[in-house]
Amino acid sequence: MFTAQSFDFSAGKLTAKGDTGGPVNLSAQPFFVGINDVLSPGFDPNAFTTYKAWASLTDTSARAARESVARREALFNTFPITITGVAGLNDLPGLSTVNGTCTTCHDTPNVGNHSVALAINIGVTDYPAQGGLDISGLPVYTIKCNSTGATVRTTDPGRALISGKCADVGKTKGPILRALAARAPYFHNGSAATLMDAVEFYDQRFNLNMTEQQKADLVAFLQTL
Repeated sequence: MFTAQSFDFSAGKLTAKGDTGGPVNLSAQPFFVGINDVLSPGFDPNAFTTYKAWASLTDTSARAARESVARREALFNTFPITITGVAGLNDLPGLSTVNGTCTTCHDTPNVGNHSVALAINIGVTDYPAQGGLDISGLPVYTIKCNSTGATVRTTDPGRALISGKCADVGKTKGPILRALAARAPYFHNGSAATLMDAVEFYDQRFNLNMTEQQKADLVAFLQTL
């Protein structure tokens, strides 16, 4: 099943002027497990090229809106993020700190999920909640780790339900980003009511210090997918 937005109220058809938005182009997007994996030598952080054709237009019809979408896509590909404290990634050898972007985890070209089953914990399931997430309607589990005697509180044991390992508490796989505008609330547990709430979580969780305009731009880009 291929789901993608095909029209934007400001930019118009997402297939206009050589653009490759919409579900038809998405259905033809090449994919294999491990494509553009961040841990592979051939990784390209410019994972989203859907709106590349709109970066420099000469016509006047919806030009400003289309170029704006292209700039927002570039922001998603390039905004620097210092990734730390992410279980499943930063505990791998040599990766205690990763200088990445949004596409470090959302690396599948023009789709946005992680192209391999690399379950990670970015803090969405933490209790107490991080980054202003709303977990008021979620259960809270208290897990005692047999190996260390430590106690962990979480709203979702995540991969630990399968592996039985405390190291996997809260780990989940990154979701596909397509059709986000129609799929609120966000994160696998619905703790972000809006896309802006999701962006605010990342801003706080990774100390990004984004401007309000940058936050709005990222939301606007995600809404076109």
